[in-house]
Amino acid sequence: MVPVTPAPVLRLSPEHLQQMLKEVSNQYPEEACGLVAGLGWESKQVYPVENKLHSSVRFLMEPEQQVRFILEIEAKGWDLLAIYHSHPNGPDTPSATDIAEIAFPDAITIIWSRAGGEWKYRGFNIQDGNFYDIPIAVD
Repeated sequence: MVPVTPAPVLRLSPEHLQQMLKEVSNQYPEEACGLVAGLGWESKQVYPVENKLHSSVRFLMEPEQQVRFILEIEAKGWDLLAIYHSHPNGPDTPSATDIAEIAFPDAITIIWSRAGGEWKYRGFNIQDGNFYDIPIAVD
């Protein structure tokens, strides 16, 4: 199940934010990627997924893991709220590849980037070749 409208605010628990931060840090210098599931735009679980490409400039979720996690999310009655990935040396906004290859346009895209050696994150809605900021609250 995928939400059909953009969230006014994506709410992440501090634990889920830390889990993603740990994952992007551990996978550096490769891009990390994964899924965020929840209800009512509040995160319930983060699912790190292997980057099959093991690349610092591109990611492809390992298909079997991705499908298994999406089926688990659906079985729990949750929604796929967001797809996250890192840009270890890239911009803090979606790349042309991110925009062209968006697989779940109704899910928020969370991009982790390193500015000055410190990880930062931003949320986006990617639709019809454009992207729009989505606020993320941690509480």
